[in-house]
Amino acid sequence: MKQVLFGLIICAFVFFSGCEKTVDKFSTVAPDAFLVLDFNEGEALRYRFVSERTIQTDWNPAEEKSDTRKISTESVDMVLRYEPVEVDPYGISKIRVYCESVRAVTSGQSRKDAVETIAGKSFVITVSPDGKIHDKSQLIEVAQQAGKAAFRRDSNIKEPDLVEDFTATQWFLWDSLSSIEKPAAGLKIGQAWKSNLSVPTSMVLRPVRDVTYRLSQIKQDDKGRIAVIDSEYAFTRETPDDWPALPWSGRFQLAGQFGFFLSVFQGLHVNSLEGQGKEFFNIDSGRVESYEQEYKFTLKPGAVPLAGTDPLITVNQRITMQLLEN
Repeated sequence: MKQVLFGLIICAFVFFSGCEKTVDKFSTVAPDAFLVLDFNEGEALRYRFVSERTIQTDWNPAEEKSDTRKISTESVDMVLRYEPVEVDPYGISKIRVYCESVRAVTSGQSRKDAVETIAGKSFVITVSPDGKIHDKSQLIEVAQQAGKAAFRRDSNIKEPDLVEDFTATQWFLWDSLSSIEKPAAGLKIGQAWKSNLSVPTSMVLRPVRDVTYRLSQIKQDDKGRIAVIDSEYAFTRETPDDWPALPWSGRFQLAGQFGFFLSVFQGLHVNSLEGQGKEFFNIDSGRVESYEQEYKFTLKPGAVPLAGTDPLITVNQRITMQLLEN
């Protein structure tokens, strides 16, 4: 239905222009697809999100000795259910999101990660057909509550946590749609557009990915027409003003090896970032079916006070999302 509405709007524009040349010109650039988000009353959508990374710390990359290298892993596996509360096909829809399960694993750690406190909670967001989330206040509140759980009792020492992974998957869930500059004009195969995505870490950092999306193809399967959206990532220092604040506040000390880097080495900065992704959007049902994002970034310390060292941190990150059967 929404696809029809967009088509009618465009046809009306062409008709009232009253110019045959304009009609001919438009016909040569007719869109291949409209990417429009859709919800149905009474129909919940369940998604599984997995964010996992391998972190390699080389105290002196020039040496091949294994005792100068440390490898650790972090991952979080989440299932969330999106239930439409109020649906407006051409306006703002209200969606209640239930966190059905959250499981985090960090190598060498037996404690419960703060992100796991989100399991069983819910929050409401409002979304428009172009994928823009308009009301994120409850999402922010849930993330901030989880952030408080990362602190040791009666202390300003914060354990590393994966709360940022939760925020990243929810805040940017429909970014490929919401970043299209003129969604009502539709997209041609091969057309590209740009946006920014966060880089979740447990290091109290906020790196930013510059992302270029591209509609690479439209294929047909038994579920309908599927838009395949490719993406490429690069590092940028520009942080959008409307991004959420970090889920922790006040003055605190980060525990673990990254806390050591932040205090002794005067912080960390991104040295490089690159990667690719792929997303599958069902045009006919108006929903994202899956995506996969893979990228690598490196970090260098702000200063090197220890003689004979030249630390380099390399992070290989993979984030996936999959629509589950109800």
